[in-house]
Amino acid sequence: MRPQPAPEFGSPRSPRLPAEDRRSQILAAALEVFSEQGFHGTRTRELAERAGVSEALVFHHFPTKEALIRAILDHVGFESRIDAMEHSFGAMPPRQALAAIAETVLTNLSEHPEVFRVVFFGLLETPHLASEFYQKFLSRILAFETRLFERAYAERAGRRASDAARPDPSLAARAFHGSLMYYNMAGAIVRIEPLPKDPKALAEAIVSIYLPEATS
Repeated sequence: MRPQPAPEFGSPRSPRLPAEDRRSQILAAALEVFSEQGFHGTRTRELAERAGVSEALVFHHFPTKEALIRAILDHVGFESRIDAMEHSFGAMPPRQALAAIAETVLTNLSEHPEVFRVVFFGLLETPHLASEFYQKFLSRILAFETRLFERAYAERAGRRASDAARPDPSLAARAFHGSLMYYNMAGAIVRIEPLPKDPKALAEAIVSIYLPEATS
């Protein structure tokens, strides 16, 4: 998902747009400016200028910073993204599904780092929203990954391992997802490492740490 470009400064005044289009225009500008400066470092006036609207119109659509952060989270569409992953990957063999999840996350990170930055900055400034985000989205993807690890370990146990030797699938899911989030933090947030150049190869390498191919 790529934000729509904001109007250039000094360009002729655009025709009056419907309210929903103006709202989308503000959100697109917010994704740009917040990814550059964070929420705390951005003035409402700067956001309004980037969107090509008045500051009063920004407050009309988003009376508080929390309202704007919630709108951005809705705009990014995490719920539909998780729905799509569960639908597309749920019937795959577990190792293949985990590789597909990792590739999806890393590809989105590589192509749209600004979205990851905006979500991170927004949640950092509103801890109660971070808790909601975890309950609504992150816990759901972790549960999906846990089920995949459970299936993978059960298949492996059926071949050669005892239940006593089976790893904890919920712990494996958190470690696996934490590996993906490292590239978010290092590449998109802190920007001390380059973004993934080959998401598919990197996804396969990460999955191989937790599910080596010979034992998947």
